[in-house]
Amino acid sequence: MRTRRPRSPRRSWLLVLLGLAALVLGGYAVYRALTRESSTPASVAGAVRRFQALPASARTLPAALRGRAPEPGVYLYATQGYEQSKALGTRRHVYPPQTTMTVAATAAGCLRIRWDVLATRWDAALTCPRADGSWRLASQSESHQFAGHLDRRTYDCTAASTYLPARLETGATWDSSCAIAGTTTVDRGTVLGPRTLALDGRRTRVVLVRTTTRVSGETSGAGTTFTWVVPDTRLVVRRTISNASSTDTIVGSVPYVEQATLRLGSARPRR
Repeated sequence: MRTRRPRSPRRSWLLVLLGLAALVLGGYAVYRALTRESSTPASVAGAVRRFQALPASARTLPAALRGRAPEPGVYLYATQGYEQSKALGTRRHVYPPQTTMTVAATAAGCLRIRWDVLATRWDAALTCPRADGSWRLASQSESHQFAGHLDRRTYDCTAASTYLPARLETGATWDSSCAIAGTTTVDRGTVLGPRTLALDGRRTRVVLVRTTTRVSGETSGAGTTFTWVVPDTRLVVRRTISNASSTDTIVGSVPYVEQATLRLGSARPRR
């Protein structure tokens, strides 16, 4: 009968280490698969194609809004900024050097304004004109993706929520309140006064508006946005964004930060 030779301690430890290495590598592969995310820049051509696919009525400004709103189309903005979240580690998406803002009309005579940054990062607002010349904020939507989790939400706003007042006079203020289940966002807008910016090679009179945001509930935080708009058409010429919030999740509180600056390249949109 053949006697089995005892396994050496050194060989046993080597097998244990190889097994642990396999577990670590396998776990890392699973981790990467579960947390895979995209920071692909949003496509300018894609935004134009989406706009061109809209009905003709959506690509034409209603007669009642001419001179009171920006022309429908895709506006290009030179962009600097990033968004960052600490979900399963720090994850940072650097924004591309060019982003788009698409303006389209709705069948109800409202405007939908959508800012596309990344394939998984965009903001949208639905605004409707009032009889007094002000603009009501009907809803706000946003999309983010971190650690393989897509967070897409639409906040419905109260009937009294205002997007912009009828007259952009220095010192004018207005408010909006929008909510989803578990979270409420409240904005306060203030006109800081007239300014002058270069646009299409010409000095252009604009109005500077500051918007402060407070978010409460399952997501909580604050933000400040400065927007330079053409007073008649309300076209956004420049915007700076600073947001910080945290969201309660099953893995704890997840912080989020966003910083961005947008500068309009041309007042004539792509169509």
